[in-house]
Amino acid sequence: MWSSIEQIVKPSDFKEALSLQAEPHAKLLAGGSYLIAEKDQTTHTLIDINHLLSDRVELKEHGIYVGAGCTLQDLANFGDLVLSRVIIASCPSKNIRNQRTLGGEIAQARPNSDLIVYLHAVDAQLQINDSGSFQHISDWNGKGIISRVFIPEGDIKIERASVIDSAVAFVIAAVFETPNYITLAAGGKAKKVCQWRTQNPPEEVDIRNFMEKVESIYPNDHFGTSEYKAQLVSNLIHHMTGSA
Repeated sequence: MWSSIEQIVKPSDFKEALSLQAEPHAKLLAGGSYLIAEKDQTTHTLIDINHLLSDRVELKEHGIYVGAGCTLQDLANFGDLVLSRVIIASCPSKNIRNQRTLGGEIAQARPNSDLIVYLHAVDAQLQINDSGSFQHISDWNGKGIISRVFIPEGDIKIERASVIDSAVAFVIAAVFETPNYITLAAGGKAKKVCQWRTQNPPEEVDIRNFMEKVESIYPNDHFGTSEYKAQLVSNLIHHMTGSA
């Protein structure tokens, strides 16, 4: 892999994998695209968990269940046009998409990943380790190993602002609608992804409350002020929802 790696170990189950991960200088390995890009010289042990993760994609009544070992390319090929588009925007290289796993992308929690903003907008649910229960992506504290992901179906729209179309977006906004509620999410060059759920149609005060949270996640930088980026998010949301 790279010069500092002394061993690659293969745990028998999630419990052993987590125990090994707690050791100094050890990292989990699934797709490995982020690890290879970083080449952290303090890492001496890689914990290969590929055999613990399913790569199956299963269509169910209210959405899809995706094994965390599924590559981004395989998920992009599944047939959902919006999901495919955000995956390609998040990872433009097909070679890397063939390597990078859904679980690894979620674990990185990049706010400038179109896919991560999408998953927050649809309020995706994560199965951690071999537990039988799921938790909302916004509630996950980053501990444990993502083993399965539920992506709900619904009317999802996502738009972005970038210097050029192929560049990483500095503002990403998404809207997910069901008959009863609407979920808004914003990310990009930000501290974190901001998510907000309210009734459908939303009240104007709900939108204002969301925008106050949005402004707090963006820094002032060469892309513009936090106020400017929040206004961009507001414009994109109004465009996607068709409101004045």
